[in-house]
Amino acid sequence: MRVEKPPMIVVNNRDKLDWREGMTVQDVLNAMRFDYALIVVSVNGAQVEKDAFATHPVPDGASVQVIHIAHGG
Repeated sequence: MRVEKPPMIVVNNRDKLDWREGMTVQDVLNAMRFDYALIVVSVNGAQVEKDAFATHPVPDGASVQVIHIAHGG
């Protein structure tokens, strides 16, 4: 008997998030409650520009890296 795994992505090499058809980078950020002003995102090793977060697709099984760039003095 073959057991199929549910569609899923991995965020920052540790957090698993259910994947759905049409998921975008912005959907991932919203689901993870990441709302930092300075943020860098890559999907499967390719950096995604901030202006493409709402449209850039995240495929099933993707590895998404989200880095919050800290600043201050």
